[in-house]
Amino acid sequence: MKLIKKVMHSTGEMEAKVSLTTSEDLWNLYNIIVPGDLLEAVTRRKVQKENSVGTVATEVKTLNLRIEVIRVEFTPDELRVQGVNKTPNTHVTLGAHHTLTIHYDPPQTVTFVKKEWDEVAKERLQDACNQEGKCDTAAILMDMGVANVILVTPSLMISKAKVEVTISKKHKNDGSARDKSIVKFFKQTLDAVFAHIDIEKLKLILLCSPGHVRDEFFAYMKEQSMRSDDMRSRLLQKNLSKFVLVKVNSCTHDGLREAFLDPTVAIKMSSTKCVDDIRVWERFQVTMNKDPDLCVYTPQCVLQAALSGAMCCLMISDVVFRSEKPVERRFYLSLVNFAKKTGGCTVNIFSSSHVTGEQLSQLGNIAAILLFACPDADDIEIDPDFLESEEVAAFIRENISRAPTA
Repeated sequence: MKLIKKVMHSTGEMEAKVSLTTSEDLWNLYNIIVPGDLLEAVTRRKVQKENSVGTVATEVKTLNLRIEVIRVEFTPDELRVQGVNKTPNTHVTLGAHHTLTIHYDPPQTVTFVKKEWDEVAKERLQDACNQEGKCDTAAILMDMGVANVILVTPSLMISKAKVEVTISKKHKNDGSARDKSIVKFFKQTLDAVFAHIDIEKLKLILLCSPGHVRDEFFAYMKEQSMRSDDMRSRLLQKNLSKFVLVKVNSCTHDGLREAFLDPTVAIKMSSTKCVDDIRVWERFQVTMNKDPDLCVYTPQCVLQAALSGAMCCLMISDVVFRSEKPVERRFYLSLVNFAKKTGGCTVNIFSSSHVTGEQLSQLGNIAAILLFACPDADDIEIDPDFLESEEVAAFIRENISRAPTA
């Protein structure tokens, strides 16, 4: 993401113009804008026009619209932003509903205005516009007959392709059918790698599997790189050093989590954010198994631990900052501010599109490791309407803050 312009208005609103060029840029924009913000972009809209003889014709107009955001939907290829028009226009009336579709290919420029410019949004924009260390990692998770090709960025894990080939059984006197099926599997996997990831732009490609499938596939790639002098073989030979073989227990996301914990992988990764998050999550799980009194989750229990000064490490999923409820967004923002203000507590905001965020969602999108046991948190009766309580409202009033102008 490239920051083209950033202006703080006297009203306290922040306006920024950015250029989007990758799927990760879409994800970062998805995490920055919330309902109530304004978003401006070039869009197309069908317009009906009646001619002189009374015939109604429909034509597609290219317009520059600014809408007030109601809902945002993300896919790795596009953002769909639903809202109401705030731009006086001859073709679209004020207040009319419209959906902006934001792409990164070809690159697209958008302008957004945030009514609430907070510290989390500020850090997200800074990280998104920091182009250093953004080189992606790819992972090939394999088992015999199954391979998943995954693109890994600091915020996203995108499944690019899945290969499934039935491997024939090895007969006593003839293993040719099995050998042929394995070669077919390896060929399709390598085809998927070339079709879905740009190995020249990557710094690291993880080759993970149980057993010895990864070793056999790597040997197959070496053989293919030396077999002919075409462009694909030369490209493969040039980039074989980027492949790191890692033993894991499965070819699922859990296997990828194991790979990230490998010391060799952690050293080689350009961006260590997801590695750091996984280490924190592993620490939480180890603590939960050894001393569960030092772990809390759910907003109510975590707040009680924070107020008691017991919190050592706060883990929050970024999904809570995209909530359509302003009170919910402000509560979690206030909790982050409180944790940073009190000192001695680290804050990790997990991406909901990484393995850590997926696992944290099962605990209510928030958890904490404690410095000492907090008995009061264990005795709390969970209130499903806790975020609407006066206790939360008072906490927000005391701890909500806006990001500095700079």
